Amino acid sequence: MSVTVERFVAWILAITISLASPGLLSAQTAAAPAPGNSAAAKPAPPVGPPADAPWPRVVTYNGATLTVFQPQVKSWEGDQLEAYAAVRVQTPGKKDTDYGVIWFTARTEVDKVNRMVTLEDFVLTKQSFPSLPNNGSAYKNAFVINMPWSRTIPLDMLETALAVTNAATAQKTYHLDNTPPRIIYSMTPAVLAIIDGSPVLRSSADNLEKVINSRALFLFDPAKKMYYLALMDGWVEAPTVEGPWNPAKHAPTKSMDKILQAAEANNQNQPLGNPQQSLSQAYEDGEAPTIYVSTTPAELLVVEGEPVYADIPGTALSYVSNTGSDIFRDSTNQTYYILIGGRWFQSASLQNGPWTYVEGTSLPPDFAKIPSYSPKGDVLVSIPGTPEAKEALIANSIPQTATINRSTAKLNVVYEGAPIFQPIPGTNMTYAVNTATPVIYVPGNTYYAVSNGVWFMSEGATGPWVVATTIPAAIYSIPPSSPVHYVTYVQVYGYTPSVVYVGYTPGYYGTVVSSDGVVVYGTGFYYPPYIGPTVWVPAPYTYGVGATFAWSATAGWALGFGMGMAIGSWCSPWWGPVGYWGWGWGAPAWGWGGWGGAAAANVYGRWGNTTYAGTRAAWANPWTGNYGSGGRGSYYNPVTGNTGYAAHGENYNAYTGNYATGTRVNGYNPSTGNHYAGAGGTVSNAYTGNYAAGVHGMNYNQNTGVVHGGAAGVAGNAYTGQSTAGAHGFTYNTNTGNGVAHGANNTYADYNGNVYKYNPSSGWQQHTDNGWSTPSNSFDKSTMNNWAQSRNEGAQRWGNFKSGGWNGGFGGGGWADRSGGFGGGRSFGGGGFRR
Repeated sequence: MSVTVERFVAWILAITISLASPGLLSAQTAAAPAPGNSAAAKPAPPVGPPADAPWPRVVTYNGATLTVFQPQVKSWEGDQLEAYAAVRVQTPGKKDTDYGVIWFTARTEVDKVNRMVTLEDFVLTKQSFPSLPNNGSAYKNAFVINMPWSRTIPLDMLETALAVTNAATAQKTYHLDNTPPRIIYSMTPAVLAIIDGSPVLRSSADNLEKVINSRALFLFDPAKKMYYLALMDGWVEAPTVEGPWNPAKHAPTKSMDKILQAAEANNQNQPLGNPQQSLSQAYEDGEAPTIYVSTTPAELLVVEGEPVYADIPGTALSYVSNTGSDIFRDSTNQTYYILIGGRWFQSASLQNGPWTYVEGTSLPPDFAKIPSYSPKGDVLVSIPGTPEAKEALIANSIPQTATINRSTAKLNVVYEGAPIFQPIPGTNMTYAVNTATPVIYVPGNTYYAVSNGVWFMSEGATGPWVVATTIPAAIYSIPPSSPVHYVTYVQVYGYTPSVVYVGYTPGYYGTVVSSDGVVVYGTGFYYPPYIGPTVWVPAPYTYGVGATFAWSATAGWALGFGMGMAIGSWCSPWWGPVGYWGWGWGAPAWGWGGWGGAAAANVYGRWGNTTYAGTRAAWANPWTGNYGSGGRGSYYNPVTGNTGYAAHGENYNAYTGNYATGTRVNGYNPSTGNHYAGAGGTVSNAYTGNYAAGVHGMNYNQNTGVVHGGAAGVAGNAYTGQSTAGAHGFTYNTNTGNGVAHGANNTYADYNGNVYKYNPSSGWQQHTDNGWSTPSNSFDKSTMNNWAQSRNEGAQRWGNFKSGGWNGGFGGGGWADRSGGFGGGRSFGGGGFRR
């Protein structure tokens, strides 16, 4: 393929939805060489529209105007994309307009932080223009002009497009351990501290001992035979770790504070709750939390007083509205259901249990009838067969990828003592238990280890380690019953002498697809930790971290973790890619619940720019908290729940639920449901569902499910569904699922090369030699409607993200602290305002 042939493929593949003028590119590419004139002087690199120019893309070539419509995905496996796009050709002096289709492949580099996919190694595999001479060969060069500044596709557009393929059904499922954890129910403020098995004491400073197998800070004074727990800004004491706990009035506070400071500095332990709040004041006001300590997997459900039930229209279900947890009651059988980490449990008693696991396929049918616009709509991702569950499967399958420099990526595995290996069940492999780095030995082969999403190999357990370019298939057979199962979600896609192409899916962060076809968090298996003379090496956890999923029409699927009061220091899993640093340094700037949430954190940023390159997030520095697109710098304290956005001037405390902003001046009143914003131009009411927005405006009503949007603003009535939109207008009803794009980007292709378009007045039409007419009998209207809907949703989400996300958008965006407690909150819509 010539240089000119390679150039335009890059250009036609760039996808965004901003308001840049297509005419700009038309004027600036007119100097391209004529078809077949390979001897022509090489033109200066064209300067076309910015990377956020909308679809369709327009270019003038050899006197003709070529319009390339948004590509459609055939498949996206690993880092390989196969797609096709409809093209319109308008030739001066020719009465009829010609249409055709181009097909291409590309290697993808995914940047989930900035929601962009970079396309590399483009190959134009085929083109079809039946009404043009020689199948349109005169315009071949026009499809390969090199414009590297626009070789990007918004991830949301590709992700929604996958819904039309079989990507969801292709996901590998596993039989997991669904034994219920210890479920603690409280109607008063409460905190949960997990100890990983029986407490193990080790000597600490000033003749005190520390429980080393917990992220909460427990100290023991042998002289007084008293336990102490760091809570908020003080200490509580108890004769046993089970309690009862009371204010520590005569504790060796000075010595304990010194130990706490050292533990925090080394990221070993953190105080439970918010250390910026006064423990003594909480006791004085009668608001001190009840302390629950568990040595087994546990989850805490906190309800603010007696449960208040809200009916879900059209069903026999109601939900507890004064809690951040997902608690339902079915009036037909008087059974309670709770959702924890994507798993459902049921009981006849909310307060007393016992709780038993129930497969999603065995839930009462009314659960699948929960409207997607309901305050509980995001639980649909955990109900098999729903569109939301299908979307979760797709989002969970998309990898975060990177190009890693093989010479600068280094690994040093630290063991406590000599390496200790134990068998991996069902295989002949073993893994190291006395190191925080997953190290796997494949007999007859070599040692393999994963660090920050990159595979390494060595002939010995202690190194030296080099970047691996291939991985034995046996490693990908490691079952969920093994604590190192999560490494099976890290892949090597290819390599050159200098770099390796790698990626990982959210399974690396702990998600798993269960046998009933939904995404859950954790395998459910309890893995005993390694506890040595001085260290505790915890294994992956399923329960105790408040893991939850969120979904909304405008932000898609996301993974989040409980934080603040209910979970305290357990705001993140401390294993695998996160290590002991917590999610805070890798969290997306827009919060846990929107556009992937914690699953969009990019661990590759830890390698630094000398090792990690190739995507827009290559400059990201997780150590300083600078993550995301320029100007969207964030900071986050994973212990207190404090977070903010530098550019947006926002501050949020998940412990108290308080929300204050600067430039966008958001506010929320949980009593009235009013939610408002300043510069962003947002007004909403979480109870009525009314929502209005300014630039990149939207109008949304959670009762009817009608969403209207337009990059230039929208005026509409959410009840009737009537709207008038600016550029890139669309109408979508989240209740019925209807939504067909019309306007400039209304032309589609099927994989066989047929071209179709849609507009409200004439419906679907097919282009033939005789122009536009009623589609043939082979027309698959259902599939084309799905393509149109996916194009709508992708444009909607990308526009929402690009405009700042409105704190995560409607529903699943924003903060997703639904694990209990009186902290955390989210925007209205797909989950209401959660506290």
